[in-house]
Amino acid sequence: MEIDDCNRGGSREMEQDMTAQYFLPLATYPDASSGLIISNAVTFAGYYSAHLHACALTVAIPHIPNAWSSLLLDTPKMIEHAETVSRDRAATLVSSATNLAASAEVELSSRTVKTTLPLLHDTAATEARFFDLAILECIADVPDTRIVSEAIIFGSGRPAIIFPNKALAGPIDHLVIAWDGSRAAARAVNDAKPFIRKAKRVSVLSLTGEKPLPEPSGERLAEILVASGVNASATVARFTSSSIGQIIQQTALELSADMLVMGGFGHSRLRDFVLGGATDGVLHEPLLPVLMSH
Repeated sequence: MEIDDCNRGGSREMEQDMTAQYFLPLATYPDASSGLIISNAVTFAGYYSAHLHACALTVAIPHIPNAWSSLLLDTPKMIEHAETVSRDRAATLVSSATNLAASAEVELSSRTVKTTLPLLHDTAATEARFFDLAILECIADVPDTRIVSEAIIFGSGRPAIIFPNKALAGPIDHLVIAWDGSRAAARAVNDAKPFIRKAKRVSVLSLTGEKPLPEPSGERLAEILVASGVNASATVARFTSSSIGQIIQQTALELSADMLVMGGFGHSRLRDFVLGGATDGVLHEPLLPVLMSH
């Protein structure tokens, strides 16, 4: 028994000593990642003493010979220009991340991965599988940022934090969990443990009128969190809008949340899957940092 106790103690110490590894994908084509997501990622990693891994994704565009394109367009030159732009953007983004991390004293590793344009999003998801958490951005007027986010959330098997396109990175003092009793929500709560442990307050948010829930569902989760030493409580909001994603986010903001935790839900394995209403609403327009897990 004494040996077992020692082993358990050692395991706890080892778990506490492990450094979190965060992944930051940097798009270079057709649109480049913003400087703001780099700043947010560095700041966020710094708050949680995490090692940040920046990965710039450059594109290779295959040339498909076509008689008409040869006559009307200088296709090889256009391809060369696009690939040069992608490489130059990668160098700029990596340099920015390196400089910001050095100033903030955040440990940063960077690499550049070349992939073909059709495989760009799948490559981002594959790269994300090595890390504890991906840091993403969704910009409403830049559709590719959402496509990359969807690919990583649904294809990496890892949780992701989505930042809106404004400076919001900071410590997570008040964390709101969107809870509907689903498998995805349970997975998200587990993936959010590092932030739940450090939060000063946790609110378990359930919506009424959206789907039938066991009556004490949110209260039960709050009770379990309290038993774990978390300052947690349950709260209920009424579903009164066609956009459940907006309702959840607005309620979280009204509760002065620093981050929302929720499960990501899609109805199909196909690339053009139909997203759940809450997932679609958040990815369309994130209003605060959202940890999403599928």
